Amino acid sequence: MFQIAPPVLPGCLLMRAPTLMLGEGWSSPIHSETHMGQIGIHERFVEDWIHYALKPGTVRGPRYQLAPGSQAMLLRVLRGRIYFAAIDVRRASDTFGKVMEGEMSYMGAEQFYVMPGFAVGWCSMEAAVEVLVKTSAGSDPALERGINWCDPALGIKWPVRPVDATVSAEDVSQPMLADQPDLL
Repeated sequence: MFQIAPPVLPGCLLMRAPTLMLGEGWSSPIHSETHMGQIGIHERFVEDWIHYALKPGTVRGPRYQLAPGSQAMLLRVLRGRIYFAAIDVRRASDTFGKVMEGEMSYMGAEQFYVMPGFAVGWCSMEAAVEVLVKTSAGSDPALERGINWCDPALGIKWPVRPVDATVSAEDVSQPMLADQPDLL
């Protein structure tokens, strides 16, 4: 059902949902326990968020939650295009600090799955972008952490220069990965 791109980082999957062309447009699934289970995704998603970015160059995250609220995430662009990045924040992992990044668009019907243990961020590549984020644990501000989106050690190829980006005060003040007080 879902076409899966070759894995770049264990725990992260970029997939394309099937699209059923209709006379008036198209239809495409976002989540199906059956089909997700067939490709090894067994999380129960308990919370859905829609994020909206008014301007191109709006950066969100990268963020993650500590245990016991660690979250698997499933992202789907509902309008526009984004550049995404996921960083492995599990200190004991062989891929700690490694990044998976790329582009997604609503027309491409791509979805990006990350298991718990990854910080996820994205940048709008055009105006009026909407992103659906499904999470396997509810939002808990006491457990939420972030990584500075400009951390040079990560080498993320964001499509916006720092001076041109729109970034929340909370995201701008996040520490670099090497300075994180607590990780998973």
